Amino acid sequence: MQIFGSKNLGLWPLVALLCATSAPAHAFDLFGLFKSDSSQQSAAVLDIENPVNYSVEINTSDPTLYDALRSSSVLIKEQATPAAGTTGLVTRAKIDQKRLLAALYGEAHYGGTIQILINGQNIEDVSLERQLSGTSPKIEINVSAGPRFTFARPDARSPNGPIDLNQFGITAGEAAKSSLIIDAETKLVGDWRQKGYPFARIEKRTIEADHNTRQLEVSLWFNSGNKAAFGQIVVTGNETVNSSFIAEQADIIAGSTYSPDQIKRATKRLQEVGVFDSVVVSTAERPSADGSVAVTIEVSERKPRTIGFGVTAENFEGFGVEGFWKHRNLFGNAESLRAEASIGRIGQGGFGDLDYHADLLFKKPNAIGPATSFEARATFDIANTNAFNKRSGKISASLSNDLRDDLTVKGGIAAEYAVVDDGTTVSNTALLSTPISLTYDTRNNALNPTGGWFVTLSTEPTYVHPSHAIFVKSSVEASTYLALDEDERLVLAARAAMGTIIGTDIANVPTDRRFFAGGGGSIRGYGFQMAGPLTGGGKPQGGLSYLEASAEARYKVTDEIGVVGFIDTGGAFTSNIPGQGGSLFTGVGGGVRYYTPIGPIRADIAFPLNKITGQPQYGLYLGIGQAF
Repeated sequence: MQIFGSKNLGLWPLVALLCATSAPAHAFDLFGLFKSDSSQQSAAVLDIENPVNYSVEINTSDPTLYDALRSSSVLIKEQATPAAGTTGLVTRAKIDQKRLLAALYGEAHYGGTIQILINGQNIEDVSLERQLSGTSPKIEINVSAGPRFTFARPDARSPNGPIDLNQFGITAGEAAKSSLIIDAETKLVGDWRQKGYPFARIEKRTIEADHNTRQLEVSLWFNSGNKAAFGQIVVTGNETVNSSFIAEQADIIAGSTYSPDQIKRATKRLQEVGVFDSVVVSTAERPSADGSVAVTIEVSERKPRTIGFGVTAENFEGFGVEGFWKHRNLFGNAESLRAEASIGRIGQGGFGDLDYHADLLFKKPNAIGPATSFEARATFDIANTNAFNKRSGKISASLSNDLRDDLTVKGGIAAEYAVVDDGTTVSNTALLSTPISLTYDTRNNALNPTGGWFVTLSTEPTYVHPSHAIFVKSSVEASTYLALDEDERLVLAARAAMGTIIGTDIANVPTDRRFFAGGGGSIRGYGFQMAGPLTGGGKPQGGLSYLEASAEARYKVTDEIGVVGFIDTGGAFTSNIPGQGGSLFTGVGGGVRYYTPIGPIRADIAFPLNKITGQPQYGLYLGIGQAF
């Protein structure tokens, strides 16, 4: 296959477009307590042999190309990390030659030249024996862009006849950006594979730059292959997880028409069951004897048992510790059992003032087909909040179904017995409820999203004994994220939430089932439950509705450290109409983020604008993951 040619001047291969260096992996060391170092190079930055610190600048004949060149340069991206001796510096420079030339191709410049000088000497002439450590060499990158090329009339053919590449973005007379060629090929092949042709491919590609006419001539020979159905499905790599379960969970039906979307969905489903380190679902490069396309599911299993712990801290609520044990594969079909326990409000009083929580959760995927899962849970709580003291036990069962990749519905039944002391009365109640929720999630990362939406609608009809009260508690919460730059260093995040209880008055709603606002996951700067109506004694009484809104600006100063500014507002209200029967409370503040492989470690400080008598004048919060 001819990849790239030139009628008048030899050019770097088009494959240079794809050359790139991976961002360095980073070791994680949290205050010396525990470490994670997947790259096994935790000391690499500290122990570089003959480290060379350098300065670098780019000079270009076309200022409009400056940003594209700068973002492609490894020398610039890695400038904060010293090169490993002269060899390491020259290696970076040679990588840059290819990357910068690819950047020129990306802007339709095919006659350009790249010159890289180290202390005024061309990199090809720099001796690798030369000692540059400690000299802080100056690097100049001189880029002559050359003329801009346009596409000549493209020629694309298949056994079925000519192909019009205009529909794929390659148009005669338009700027001949190399990325358009890659995109056109990807779209052409992708369109046919979406139609059920798994063996569609570009069989031959000829690309020639004519420097006399300043045109780029593109010739493609495409073969769609035959339409095919899924054939034999082979599972490999599993040790304790049953092959039959893996095949069922993948939900690729032998005999159904090939679909790349099915492959993606199968991969996602298998990744989400939580028992695999890696999942690769691939199809054969050639048809089977019967014309079908064979599928291979290759998995790597995680260790079946895990233990973990966590720590939280707030000046309002004190410290909290939690731990868990989990078995991911009880009976061979990814059934999981998780036991967890936590203690909160440490430092806020004696043992009788602590919060205790215990939870046992059983989960079975593929309960009624691969898109469903079953959960059964038992919990026990002792909670000593600002609003009430509670002792309770609860059991629940639920089914969830993935309606789409981004849409999940969940419903179940729950029974709870609780003893609640709100400072005025002590109630013994039994509650039966049927919680239902619908979740829409397009976030690109659950712990540190930089794009997408997360929306949850929930409703919970509830019956209370012995009062026989019936009410429906409903809420909606939505958050969205927008990166303002290509590297996703500056991200705007927004969140809004509201809820209401209908069916009875506030006196018939158990105190612990009312809405409260305030605290680290709500309105920062205020104590837990304090952003709402208070009793005459200054205790939160809760409400029949609530309203919250938050906005954050998140900026990554380095790959590991970030800063955040935020504003939170909202409150709980005695009316079942959010905003009526109470006041709005607003807090402002900022924080830092330490980004780790397990998510960002968050530290925030917030100040209340509506001060509450007897409450601290600021709030400190420490946790894992973004605030929302």
